[in-house]
Amino acid sequence: MRGDFEKRTRLGVVLPSVNTVVEPWFSRMVPNGVSVHAARMLLADEISAEALTRMDAEEGARALRQLASCRPHAVAYCCTASSIVAGAGHDDDLMAGIRETCGVPGTTATRAILEALRVLECTRVIEVSPYTEEIDRAERRFLAAAGITVVAGGCMGIGDGFLLASPEPEEIRRLAHRHWQHDADAVLITCLNFRSHEAIEALEKDFNMPVVTSTQAVLWRVLRLAGVTDRLDGCGRLLREH
Repeated sequence: MRGDFEKRTRLGVVLPSVNTVVEPWFSRMVPNGVSVHAARMLLADEISAEALTRMDAEEGARALRQLASCRPHAVAYCCTASSIVAGAGHDDDLMAGIRETCGVPGTTATRAILEALRVLECTRVIEVSPYTEEIDRAERRFLAAAGITVVAGGCMGIGDGFLLASPEPEEIRRLAHRHWQHDADAVLITCLNFRSHEAIEALEKDFNMPVVTSTQAVLWRVLRLAGVTDRLDGCGRLLREH
């Protein structure tokens, strides 16, 4: 009995407190023998650069210490927007903090997205999100600095963190269609409190190109960092083919 317990793979996820998407979806998708364990960072409803920076500074280290106690095999820091507004150097600091506190490899949302685009060999994206214009502009700057060209895109203008999860998958699909450009090589849909993964299969059929989302890319990356190589159906080429 103890031997079986010790063989299970545990994924740690650090979440803003408003997130209602990651835990249920990750738990449904992970293969047998893999479990998902979360620690939350208090975040007020308003999504702004100031609120995100404060959340990381005041809550991030505490959440990692909580996760370390359940001995995860890999950890994902599940807030796309906080990395967007703080920049790539902040990603490096977060991943170093995961390694130092939990003793295991880790990823941020933006680092998972960039790695997903790399393995899919995509550099020109249609970028859509539920975010406000402020966060969306910061995202485009972040992507440009990472060598990703945004050929078109748009956002929904949602400023309440809890309500980021409210749009239906068909609304997300329509948003991507409104910003379609033939010279893109991928669709990128960001935010981890957004049900983007439910639109992936339809959009990949619509556009005949890969779709990368924050939810899907983070799950893919944290599984691979934990040594889990199962290929999963139902959420795009990334998890099915890589």
